[in-house]
Amino acid sequence: MKVSVTSEIGRLRAVIMQPPGKGIERCTPLNVGALAWDSVPSASKAAEEHKKWVAAVEGFGAGVFLFEDLLRDVLALPSVKNELVAAVLETEKAFLTERTLDILREHLLGLSPSALVEQLFFGMTKDELHRSSGEIALRDLVDRTSEWCLFPMTNVLYSRDPAAVLGEGVVFGKMFNRDRVKEPACIRAIFRHHPEFRDSEFSSWYGEEPEDTTPVEGGNVHCYSRNVFVIGVNERTHPDSIEKIARRTMRCGEITDVLALLFENQRLGPADSIGLTVHVDMFLNMIDHDAFLFFPYIEKKLTVLHITRGRGDRLRIEREDSLFGAIQKVLKLDAVRVIKVGGEESEAVAFSEQRAGSGGNTFNLEPGRVCIWDRNVATIKALEKGGIKVVPLDADELVKGGGGPRCSTMPLWRDDV
Repeated sequence: MKVSVTSEIGRLRAVIMQPPGKGIERCTPLNVGALAWDSVPSASKAAEEHKKWVAAVEGFGAGVFLFEDLLRDVLALPSVKNELVAAVLETEKAFLTERTLDILREHLLGLSPSALVEQLFFGMTKDELHRSSGEIALRDLVDRTSEWCLFPMTNVLYSRDPAAVLGEGVVFGKMFNRDRVKEPACIRAIFRHHPEFRDSEFSSWYGEEPEDTTPVEGGNVHCYSRNVFVIGVNERTHPDSIEKIARRTMRCGEITDVLALLFENQRLGPADSIGLTVHVDMFLNMIDHDAFLFFPYIEKKLTVLHITRGRGDRLRIEREDSLFGAIQKVLKLDAVRVIKVGGEESEAVAFSEQRAGSGGNTFNLEPGRVCIWDRNVATIKALEKGGIKVVPLDADELVKGGGGPRCSTMPLWRDDV
């Protein structure tokens, strides 16, 4: 399998996707915010919507690998199973006693690859482990600060975030939220041990060195060309992570310019558990050689930092006055076309589509052809008016997780443009 992504828009050849999984069956009106969903989804309807989403990508001619299938394959290897279970338990170490961790380890290692994938996604409560084994540390059983001994993986739908292919290398994520911290270990196991990938030649830009401890998530990583990438700076992606990725890609890759966008995740109120702008891909997406979809109401709150090589191993950092001025400069474009979320409709329409429909989040099948959730009527109209071909997708349940088509795809291979 070729691993190469040198733009956001090159014709898609291969991608990792993932249905919502059993984890969303854990969502209730009482815990849905803690499990990072806006409202309780219908698991069966969400699965059907995802099948149609996969069919649209395959119908375009791209190869689709399902994360759960790849994970099941590598867990059939005993050494990988032991390694991955150890990594999973490490994510629960702060919440459980050693005795309960040992009991949980025995339980997980005793499962078949298929059952283990299902258990990882579905999670396990302390009561469930107790009923299954008859053994658990009393301290954990009576501790009601958390019901979980294995936190469910409720956001595996969003395959973009645990890793990002950048050029001929991979940024392996370090996730911010507890429901997602297991995903990077799973995706690393796939890239390193699955027959489709283990013989692929790719660099590791982040996530495999002992010093790679600070967060980075794929929704913040955007490859604009062989020489340029854009990356978000917020709670999900730490400045230290960005400096390491920038140095490594400049030293060992072809990157010359990085645009780091500093922003905060705007929330509509205390009940908004997800927010308007979790990652860069929620408000800014390259959709053609010179065209970008943008949620304009964040612009005044953005700080644009232009990173290039300094002396030795240092980085030179300069503030840019204009987001699109900076993009035009680093991509050497004559002009930039900006299409707004909500088009020319009111601010209320733009905010509605941005928050309720992930309107700023699109996924390119090729230059000038994007996938978007179909509820974003005004944004679709603006895209088509701007000459962009649109593939609208039914996602009434999928959208309840707060993400869009780009969030739910991890491109492995795109044609160069």
